[in-house]
Amino acid sequence: MTTVIFGGIGIVAVAALLGGMTGFGFNIMATPALLVLGVAPSTAVAVTLTIALVTRAQVVYRLRGFIRWPRALPLTAASLPGLLVGAGIGAALDPEYLRLGTGVLVLIAAPIMLLTRPRARHGSPARYVVSGFAGGALATTTSLNGIPPALGLSTDAVDQRSFIADLAVYFVLSNIAGLSILLVRDGMELAHLSMLAWWLPCALVANWAGTTLAPRISPAKFRLITCGLVIAAGVATLTSA
Repeated sequence: MTTVIFGGIGIVAVAALLGGMTGFGFNIMATPALLVLGVAPSTAVAVTLTIALVTRAQVVYRLRGFIRWPRALPLTAASLPGLLVGAGIGAALDPEYLRLGTGVLVLIAAPIMLLTRPRARHGSPARYVVSGFAGGALATTTSLNGIPPALGLSTDAVDQRSFIADLAVYFVLSNIAGLSILLVRDGMELAHLSMLAWWLPCALVANWAGTTLAPRISPAKFRLITCGLVIAAGVATLTSA
């Protein structure tokens, strides 16, 4: 248990730093690494969703002036039915399949994020709706709910802070609903509270640092670094399954 706690501190700190920089990297870094560390899939999902909720609430406050509601609201609203679909899938599948699915999804998503380039236009509401629904479905199965919204917003040529702020709104509201669904389905385990007590303070500090650094660093450079780390996490998850 000690190895899990202290190993998790390092994992969560690094993931929260990257999450603060990129707006979406926390779950896709933290979840695979925590699974490799030996954290149960259900615990990893609940804990990472909670940490993402709290750290992103911090971002919503700091970047509230950069929020673009016509993007943030469709993403969030569409995630709600997706959360219910994902909860049903998560209850029916064996945890090992979820671990395998996590690794595969990460390896598929990383090259797509790397190759997608912003364009000088805004996306259609339909794209935000599809992205939000897919993110909700992933939230209550693998907690990788940042992948579809990040892809959905990544082709919009907007300020990096608006990208981070819009995703933060989505994470806060969608994660509240997702955690409520999981609480009704699974209840609350002592392991969740114990890990949160250790990991959340570290995540808050690292997320604050990442959000502060974000405007100073090239988005292209951080996309490359994040995708490289995500691919490594996906490979590690598949290897450990």
